[in-house]
Amino acid sequence: MAFNDIEYHAVLKEVEQFVESIRPPVHARNEFDIVFCIKDQTIEIAEERPVWQGKPGEKCLILSARISYVRSQKVWRLFWMRGNMKWELYEEIPTLEAALNAIRADTHGCFFG
Repeated sequence: MAFNDIEYHAVLKEVEQFVESIRPPVHARNEFDIVFCIKDQTIEIAEERPVWQGKPGEKCLILSARISYVRSQKVWRLFWMRGNMKWELYEEIPTLEAALNAIRADTHGCFFG
């Protein structure tokens, strides 16, 4: 079940603020940027980079983090993308803010490093 309108806008605002705080300076965003999308109850955060030896302006997404809300348990599940391109549970967290802070801290180097 997707977020309702009020939940969606609250989540959108919080994730926009987080992504804006970790994005590179404007002049460097054509080489590297952080983007996100929200679908149903899932947020995906990714790096956007130019394709190596690709056409000018061609970009690729490297997925870094996925946060899913489990309404029945009232918990946020934070996932990271393994090298085999499969999502693995990082941890269950009580709030979206705590999940975003875990991504920012990235203590195990799973998301961006």
